[in-house]
Amino acid sequence: MCGIVGYTGHRNAVPVLMEGLGRLEYRGYDSAGIACLNHGGKHLFVVKEKGKLSRLREELKRHAVSAKIGIGHTRWATHGEPSRFNAHPHLDFTHRIAIVHNGIIENYASLKEKLIRKGIRFASQTDTEVAGNLIGHFYGKGNLLEAVRKAVKELRGYFAFVVIAQDEPDKIVAFKRSNPLVIGLGKGENFVASDVTALLPYTRRVIYLEDEEYAEITPAQVRIFSSSGKLVKRTSVTVRWDVSKAQKGGYPHFMLKEINEQPAVVKSILASHVKNKRIHFDTLDRKLTKRLKQIRKVHFVSCGTAYHAGLVGNYMMGECLDLPAEATVSSEFRYEDPSVDKRDLVVLVTQSGETADTLAALREAKAKGALTLAIVNVVGSTVAREADGVIYTHAGPEIGVASTKAYLAQLTVIALFTLYLAGIHPCRKKQFSLLKMKSRLQEMLRLPSQIKETLHQEAAVVRCAKTLYGKKNFLYLGRGYNFPNALEGALKLKEITYAHAHGYPAGEMKHGPIALVDNRQPVICICPESSKTYEKMLSNIEEIKARRGIIITLATQGDKQVAKLSNQVFSVPNTSEMFSPILTAVPLQLFAYHVAVLNNRDVDQPRNLAKSVTVE
Repeated sequence: MCGIVGYTGHRNAVPVLMEGLGRLEYRGYDSAGIACLNHGGKHLFVVKEKGKLSRLREELKRHAVSAKIGIGHTRWATHGEPSRFNAHPHLDFTHRIAIVHNGIIENYASLKEKLIRKGIRFASQTDTEVAGNLIGHFYGKGNLLEAVRKAVKELRGYFAFVVIAQDEPDKIVAFKRSNPLVIGLGKGENFVASDVTALLPYTRRVIYLEDEEYAEITPAQVRIFSSSGKLVKRTSVTVRWDVSKAQKGGYPHFMLKEINEQPAVVKSILASHVKNKRIHFDTLDRKLTKRLKQIRKVHFVSCGTAYHAGLVGNYMMGECLDLPAEATVSSEFRYEDPSVDKRDLVVLVTQSGETADTLAALREAKAKGALTLAIVNVVGSTVAREADGVIYTHAGPEIGVASTKAYLAQLTVIALFTLYLAGIHPCRKKQFSLLKMKSRLQEMLRLPSQIKETLHQEAAVVRCAKTLYGKKNFLYLGRGYNFPNALEGALKLKEITYAHAHGYPAGEMKHGPIALVDNRQPVICICPESSKTYEKMLSNIEEIKARRGIIITLATQGDKQVAKLSNQVFSVPNTSEMFSPILTAVPLQLFAYHVAVLNNRDVDQPRNLAKSVTVE
């Protein structure tokens, strides 16, 4: 998704904007730009470049700019190819207004025709310029907030934008509909951005805009208005993590740093929710807990890596409770007219809490009366605010586009929630006794040290990556709990290496994928000894070996049977099958990372991808 940053205050705006944009690079982008009002307010200064921020920085060296207000943007192309002309910010036809925008304006084509008939010319292919020109059209009387209000009434879609005007030299106007915007509060200065990461060098006090709200931001104050124009009182919140958590800390890439943070993340989650050998969630009130005891079906709804976490959750629920459970991709859930009602629990799993399809699925579920629970990383995000209940993963900022620590955090929280639900729901499976639940909880407390132990496999992973990094096709196989990790391992490899990788349930191998196996085909098999399908997985590996496939196996420490069949083994400590995906995910992450590095890929910002997808 695009990155937005804005500043008004006593500093030179240009370094503030560039610092903010640098901290938003992880979101994915193809061009960048800034617009400032030169000190004295005589004209708007705009610089835009296609490509990385380094090109924008080089161009800015050619200009001496002194400005106290400005807006900046990193663009992820939707309407119009990546180019300097299509990059943001855009000026309106009068050149008095500059706008940056995230999201999609669905009726931009009809509005553009209407404006062209009025004699207004366009310089780009973007829907953003339509919004800017519409605001400019309504700006005749010099009231930027009122012009934005009038324009929004004609705009359809989901978007957020930030606007400045030459004639109001200290004012930023912002509007939010679905796409995130957060305001940072300072002393004699204020900020706005699409992500708190951009604000952390300057402030940790923030206000999250709600949907259909406007903000008028000056150095002295921030005023928030509802869609009807009523002044809204909003208390600021303090961001719990500091800027150091959004830095590499000596690692070559954020992704590697975040992989190595996983033991601490899981330990923190367990410490927060396990007290006196009991699970508790302080964000779930009595009213919600009462409804949880009455649910008759569980739906995990999510996208991408979070969908794989939901698939694992589906297996966890099936083992512990006599409740039907299913995992669905958010974009499918929202359009299939889901059959849910007040007896259903819909669990929305999302790192950002802003994913467009997951947010739409949440609203669809609520409209049908279902109980909704968000498992989300970003505090104050839209999904977190709108769900009936929320459990935060508190994994800290995840900067690498390919999710790693957020995934393990999601798996850990889902496991805890499953055990918690089994403890309070009358439909707990008879064979899943309270004694067994306590035993599982004790196992969970060992996971942080076991993840750390698994990370010690990195040298072996590097050796394997060096022999296979030139391969263009990979097959990932798993059964039961680890079938979702076959999908996740393949996704990680695709995301950051651009190799073709396919995840399959191993039992389906003979129904097609076995045709791919030859002496050039690497096959990654996930085969923990605790799996109830362990022997069947061994048979699958035998079938691959018979066809001279290159076999890399993730197996339990000391498994000699697997070692005899495999070209390479990555070992993980022994744990119940229920928790094995939390361990087997780690070598899969490391393998994808090192293959990407050896192929000189942009690990943290892979091509065409954004950290959070806030448009359809």
